[in-house]
Amino acid sequence: MGLFAIADLHLSRSGEKPMDIFGAHWAKHEEKIKERWIEVVAPEDTVLVVGDISWGLRFEEALPDLEWLAALPGTKVMVRGNHDYWWSSKKSAARLKASLPASLVPLHKTSYVVEVDGVRVGIAGTRGWVVPPATPHDAEIIATEEQRLRASLASLPKEVDRKIGMIHIPPFTPELRDTSFIEIFREAGVTEVVYGHVHRGKGRSFEGSRGGITYRNVAVDQIDFRPYRLL
Repeated sequence: MGLFAIADLHLSRSGEKPMDIFGAHWAKHEEKIKERWIEVVAPEDTVLVVGDISWGLRFEEALPDLEWLAALPGTKVMVRGNHDYWWSSKKSAARLKASLPASLVPLHKTSYVVEVDGVRVGIAGTRGWVVPPATPHDAEIIATEEQRLRASLASLPKEVDRKIGMIHIPPFTPELRDTSFIEIFREAGVTEVVYGHVHRGKGRSFEGSRGGITYRNVAVDQIDFRPYRLL
Protein backbone atom coordinates (compact mmCIF):
# COMPACT_ATOMS: atom_id res chain seq x y z
CA MET A 1 0.00 0.00 0.00
CA GLY A 2 1.38 3.41 -0.96
CA LEU A 3 0.64 7.07 -0.28
CA PHE A 4 0.85 9.67 -3.06
CA ALA A 5 0.03 13.35 -3.57
CA ILE A 6 -0.98 15.53 -6.50
CA ALA A 7 -2.55 18.99 -6.84
CA ASP A 8 -4.08 21.28 -9.45
CA LEU A 9 -5.66 18.72 -11.76
CA HIS A 10 -7.77 21.55 -13.26
CA LEU A 11 -10.14 19.11 -14.90
CA SER A 12 -12.71 20.29 -17.43
CA ARG A 13 -14.35 17.31 -19.06
CA SER A 14 -16.72 19.71 -20.82
CA GLY A 15 -13.73 21.09 -22.72
CA GLU A 16 -14.65 24.64 -21.83
CA LYS A 17 -11.34 25.37 -20.09
CA PRO A 18 -8.41 24.14 -22.21
CA MET A 19 -5.24 24.23 -20.13
CA ASP A 20 -2.74 24.40 -23.00
CA ILE A 21 -3.27 28.17 -23.04
CA PHE A 22 -0.89 28.09 -20.05
CA GLY A 23 1.87 26.37 -22.02
CA ALA A 24 2.48 23.51 -24.42
CA HIS A 25 3.30 21.18 -21.52
CA TRP A 26 -0.39 21.35 -20.54
CA ALA A 27 -1.54 19.89 -23.87
CA LYS A 28 -3.75 16.81 -23.27
CA HIS A 29 -2.91 17.06 -19.59
CA GLU A 30 -5.85 14.89 -18.51
CA GLU A 31 -4.54 12.06 -20.67
CA LYS A 32 -1.07 12.48 -19.15
CA ILE A 33 -2.45 12.41 -15.61
CA LYS A 34 -4.52 9.28 -16.27
CA GLU A 35 -1.72 7.40 -17.99
CA ARG A 36 0.90 8.22 -15.35
CA TRP A 37 -1.51 7.73 -12.46
CA ILE A 38 -2.31 4.20 -13.62
CA GLU A 39 1.42 3.48 -13.95
CA VAL A 40 2.18 4.18 -10.28
CA VAL A 41 -1.04 4.00 -8.21
CA ALA A 42 -2.66 0.68 -7.26
CA PRO A 43 -6.30 0.22 -6.13
CA GLU A 44 -5.22 -0.24 -2.51
CA ASP A 45 -3.19 3.01 -2.47
CA THR A 46 -4.22 6.47 -1.20
CA VAL A 47 -3.71 9.70 -3.13
CA LEU A 48 -3.86 13.15 -1.52
CA VAL A 49 -5.53 15.50 -4.02
CA VAL A 50 -4.51 18.97 -2.87
CA GLY A 51 -7.10 21.27 -4.42
CA ASP A 52 -8.07 22.88 -7.73
CA ILE A 53 -9.69 19.69 -8.90
CA SER A 54 -12.37 20.91 -11.32
CA TRP A 55 -13.24 24.12 -13.14
CA GLY A 56 -16.94 23.41 -12.65
CA LEU A 57 -18.74 26.30 -11.00
CA ARG A 58 -21.54 24.12 -9.59
CA PHE A 59 -21.46 20.57 -8.30
CA GLU A 60 -23.45 19.31 -11.28
CA GLU A 61 -20.92 20.85 -13.65
CA ALA A 62 -17.99 19.31 -11.75
CA LEU A 63 -19.54 15.86 -11.45
CA PRO A 64 -18.10 14.48 -14.76
CA ASP A 65 -14.64 15.54 -13.57
CA LEU A 66 -15.18 13.98 -10.14
CA GLU A 67 -16.43 10.75 -11.68
CA TRP A 68 -13.35 10.68 -13.94
CA LEU A 69 -11.12 11.11 -10.89
CA ALA A 70 -13.05 8.51 -8.90
CA ALA A 71 -12.52 5.93 -11.63
CA LEU A 72 -8.73 6.13 -11.26
CA PRO A 73 -7.07 3.64 -8.89
CA GLY A 74 -6.89 4.35 -5.17
CA THR A 75 -8.73 6.27 -2.50
CA LYS A 76 -8.52 10.03 -3.06
CA VAL A 77 -8.42 12.30 -0.02
CA MET A 78 -9.20 15.86 -1.11
CA VAL A 79 -9.02 19.44 0.10
CA ARG A 80 -10.60 22.39 -1.64
CA GLY A 81 -8.60 24.71 -3.90
CA ASN A 82 -9.20 28.38 -4.63
CA HIS A 83 -10.80 27.46 -7.99
CA ASP A 84 -13.04 24.69 -6.62
CA TYR A 85 -16.21 26.79 -6.68
CA TRP A 86 -18.30 23.61 -7.00
CA TRP A 87 -17.22 22.69 -3.45
CA SER A 88 -19.49 24.70 -1.22
CA SER A 89 -17.82 25.61 2.06
CA LYS A 90 -21.29 25.69 3.62
CA LYS A 91 -21.80 21.97 3.02
CA SER A 92 -20.44 19.62 5.70
CA ALA A 93 -17.91 16.94 4.79
CA ALA A 94 -20.53 14.28 5.52
CA ARG A 95 -23.09 15.85 3.17
CA LEU A 96 -20.49 16.39 0.46
CA LYS A 97 -19.17 12.84 0.78
CA ALA A 98 -22.70 11.51 0.42
CA SER A 99 -22.89 13.26 -2.96
CA LEU A 100 -19.52 12.02 -4.19
CA PRO A 101 -18.41 8.73 -5.74
CA ALA A 102 -17.24 6.27 -3.09
CA SER A 103 -13.49 6.59 -3.68
CA LEU A 104 -13.45 10.37 -3.03
CA VAL A 105 -12.99 11.54 0.58
CA PRO A 106 -13.35 15.31 1.20
CA LEU A 107 -11.69 16.93 4.21
CA HIS A 108 -13.61 19.80 5.79
CA LYS A 109 -12.72 20.17 9.45
CA THR A 110 -12.20 16.41 9.34
CA SER A 111 -9.21 14.10 8.92
CA TYR A 112 -8.27 10.71 7.52
CA VAL A 113 -6.04 7.90 8.75
CA VAL A 114 -4.35 5.34 6.53
CA GLU A 115 -1.85 2.60 7.38
CA VAL A 116 1.15 2.29 5.09
CA ASP A 117 3.62 -0.55 5.76
CA GLY A 118 2.58 -0.69 9.40
CA VAL A 119 2.78 3.09 9.89
CA ARG A 120 -0.48 4.84 10.86
CA VAL A 121 -0.52 8.14 8.99
CA GLY A 122 -2.91 10.92 10.01
CA ILE A 123 -3.89 13.35 7.26
CA ALA A 124 -5.45 16.75 7.89
CA GLY A 125 -5.81 19.91 5.86
CA THR A 126 -7.67 22.85 4.40
CA ARG A 127 -7.56 25.26 1.45
CA GLY A 128 -5.46 27.98 3.08
CA TRP A 129 -5.14 31.54 1.76
CA VAL A 130 -2.48 34.06 0.75
CA VAL A 131 -0.74 35.69 3.73
CA PRO A 132 -0.43 38.58 4.54
CA PRO A 133 -3.97 39.66 3.71
CA ALA A 134 -4.44 42.33 1.04
CA THR A 135 -7.93 43.33 2.19
CA PRO A 136 -10.13 43.00 5.31
CA HIS A 137 -12.05 40.26 3.47
CA ASP A 138 -8.78 38.34 2.99
CA ALA A 139 -8.15 38.63 6.73
CA GLU A 140 -11.57 37.08 7.39
CA ILE A 141 -10.85 34.21 5.01
CA ILE A 142 -7.48 33.56 6.66
CA ALA A 143 -9.09 33.43 10.10
CA THR A 144 -11.71 30.98 8.82
CA GLU A 145 -9.09 28.79 7.16
CA GLU A 146 -7.00 28.77 10.33
CA GLN A 147 -10.04 27.59 12.29
CA ARG A 148 -10.75 24.87 9.75
CA LEU A 149 -7.17 23.66 9.84
CA ARG A 150 -7.16 23.52 13.64
CA ALA A 151 -10.43 21.58 13.59
CA SER A 152 -9.09 19.13 11.01
CA LEU A 153 -5.92 18.52 13.02
CA ALA A 154 -7.85 18.23 16.29
CA SER A 155 -10.01 15.49 14.76
CA LEU A 156 -7.00 13.21 14.29
CA PRO A 157 -6.81 10.31 16.74
CA LYS A 158 -3.86 10.32 19.12
CA GLU A 159 -2.74 6.88 17.99
CA VAL A 160 -1.03 7.96 14.75
CA ASP A 161 2.66 7.50 14.02
CA ARG A 162 3.02 10.34 11.54
CA LYS A 163 1.06 13.45 10.58
CA ILE A 164 0.87 14.88 7.07
CA GLY A 165 -0.74 18.23 6.29
CA MET A 166 -2.52 19.21 3.08
CA ILE A 167 -3.01 22.86 2.12
CA HIS A 168 -3.73 24.08 -1.39
CA ILE A 169 -2.20 27.55 -1.18
CA PRO A 170 1.43 27.49 0.03
CA PRO A 171 1.71 28.17 3.78
CA PHE A 172 4.40 30.80 3.12
CA THR A 173 4.37 34.50 2.37
CA PRO A 174 5.42 35.49 -1.17
CA GLU A 175 8.91 36.00 0.33
CA LEU A 176 8.74 32.39 1.59
CA ARG A 177 8.51 33.35 5.25
CA ASP A 178 6.51 31.24 7.70
CA THR A 179 2.84 32.06 8.28
CA SER A 180 0.27 31.22 10.94
CA PHE A 181 -0.62 28.08 8.97
CA ILE A 182 2.89 26.73 9.51
CA GLU A 183 2.65 27.49 13.21
CA ILE A 184 -0.60 25.53 13.39
CA PHE A 185 0.97 22.58 11.60
CA ARG A 186 4.04 22.72 13.83
CA GLU A 187 2.05 22.92 17.07
CA ALA A 188 0.07 19.85 16.00
CA GLY A 189 3.22 17.80 15.34
CA VAL A 190 2.91 17.67 11.55
CA THR A 191 6.21 16.62 9.97
CA GLU A 192 5.29 16.85 6.28
CA VAL A 193 3.15 19.31 4.29
CA VAL A 194 2.06 19.02 0.67
CA TYR A 195 0.67 21.99 -1.25
CA GLY A 196 0.03 23.18 -4.81
CA HIS A 197 -1.23 26.40 -6.41
CA VAL A 198 2.21 27.55 -7.60
CA HIS A 199 2.74 26.38 -11.16
CA ARG A 200 5.92 25.95 -13.11
CA GLY A 201 7.46 29.32 -13.83
CA LYS A 202 4.55 31.18 -12.20
CA GLY A 203 5.83 31.92 -8.71
CA ARG A 204 8.17 31.03 -5.88
CA SER A 205 7.83 27.89 -3.83
CA PHE A 206 9.93 26.26 -1.16
CA GLU A 207 10.65 22.54 -1.13
CA GLY A 208 12.72 20.84 1.51
CA SER A 209 12.92 20.74 5.28
CA ARG A 210 12.98 23.54 7.81
CA GLY A 211 11.73 23.92 11.35
CA GLY A 212 11.01 20.21 11.61
CA ILE A 213 8.65 20.08 8.60
CA THR A 214 9.32 18.87 5.06
CA TYR A 215 7.45 20.75 2.32
CA ARG A 216 6.59 19.57 -1.20
CA ASN A 217 4.89 21.39 -4.06
CA VAL A 218 2.82 18.73 -5.84
CA ALA A 219 1.12 20.89 -8.50
CA VAL A 220 0.79 18.60 -11.52
CA ASP A 221 3.10 20.55 -13.78
CA GLN A 222 5.76 20.60 -11.04
CA ILE A 223 5.74 16.78 -10.80
CA ASP A 224 5.44 15.93 -14.51
CA PHE A 225 1.71 15.09 -14.19
CA ARG A 226 2.54 11.98 -12.17
CA PRO A 227 1.36 11.42 -8.56
CA TYR A 228 4.27 12.02 -6.19
CA ARG A 229 5.05 9.13 -3.85
CA LEU A 230 5.22 10.13 -0.18
CA LEU A 231 5.37 6.61 1.31
